[in-house]
Amino acid sequence: MRTREFLITWQTFAVAAIPGMAGSVWATLRLTPIMEGVDLAEWVLLASLLTVVLSISQFGIKPCYMQEVADRGKEARYAALRVSLLLMGTTGFLAGSAVAIALFFLWRLDYWHNIAVLAWLPIYGMFANLGMMLHTDLRALGGARVLAVVAGVTFPLFAVLMELTLRADINPLAAFFAAQCATSLITIAYLGHRADVMQHAGLDKQFLRRALLIGLPVMGGLLAKYVADLTVSATFRWAADASVAGSFGLAVRATEPLMSLFIGAFQMAWGATIYQWIKQSADGAIVRRYSTQSWWLVVAGIPLGIVIAAPILFYVKANGVTTLDCLFVGMMISRLLAFGMASTMGFGQTLQRNYRVGMRLLLAEMVVSISTLPLLAIASTPSAIVAAAVIPWWFVMRLRSHSNRVVQTLVTN
Repeated sequence: MRTREFLITWQTFAVAAIPGMAGSVWATLRLTPIMEGVDLAEWVLLASLLTVVLSISQFGIKPCYMQEVADRGKEARYAALRVSLLLMGTTGFLAGSAVAIALFFLWRLDYWHNIAVLAWLPIYGMFANLGMMLHTDLRALGGARVLAVVAGVTFPLFAVLMELTLRADINPLAAFFAAQCATSLITIAYLGHRADVMQHAGLDKQFLRRALLIGLPVMGGLLAKYVADLTVSATFRWAADASVAGSFGLAVRATEPLMSLFIGAFQMAWGATIYQWIKQSADGAIVRRYSTQSWWLVVAGIPLGIVIAAPILFYVKANGVTTLDCLFVGMMISRLLAFGMASTMGFGQTLQRNYRVGMRLLLAEMVVSISTLPLLAIASTPSAIVAAAVIPWWFVMRLRSHSNRVVQTLVTN
């Protein structure tokens, strides 16, 4: 019965992700032909950079807020949600501004090409953080079906807005972010109204202190993970030639639907149900069993990733897909599947409500990535690709070992 409930939850999140996946594919097919290889690589690099900086600005509040709603209930959440939105909006704006300023100086030094996109980054950062909190609130309340409906509406809205910005003859990358900001504004307005957040007063500063105390290790771990991803993007943007950068950028865009529809939806379903499993079995037996069963995610994910990426590659590169393109796609599928498996292998941290072990392991992965990938890319691009595909699995296996030790301790006690 629990398996069926989890699969239904995953299915609901997957349905909610379909419009986003369609938007990603459409943007890739629409913009790639009018972009140069460097522009495509900068698109991927900018996405990685924003992910890193915004993860810092979110202070690990998301899992802490979900725990808060699970522990205290729906009606007691408003003050915590209000203070979270206030903090997240401010820090998101500052994070986007920091990225814009850094890239402006790189543009002055001739290391960055797309200057027009920078004006949109502060707004994008603010809306991204606000949207994250409102989506987290709905997830914690079991509102996956509402998210699916909202996602279904936002895709055509995004498509129309992006076409309008492109017709204004602005930079393609700037058009993409402008459409994202406009779509996010409308979505945030609706979700904020639905959550009734403005109908309640008060700011729960005690929740904020608890969230920051628990969330800082989460933030540190996410930051390390995203810095490792940023290292991969920067390596194939600056430590290789333009053709390599273009192949890498295309592989990222071609495998993004796998992340949205398969891995992202799975992670959301896992996060939405793991606290229930722990309540039903405090010794971790249930969640451990599901963690072991989750290895079929890899078995299904490899062929699914290939099936998703292949049509995009052949459409964009009608003149011929290269071996390098295929290697990069394989690398991205491996990294995405490892990212998904990390969610299921870290159940020991959730049992302990302590995320320091994961942070230390991710810091180690980050150090290995930074110290090896750029040098390997200069010496041999295929070697760097293989290393980038394998490194995340070291973290997955170490995290699984830690979780098993936690469960053994609980059983013994």
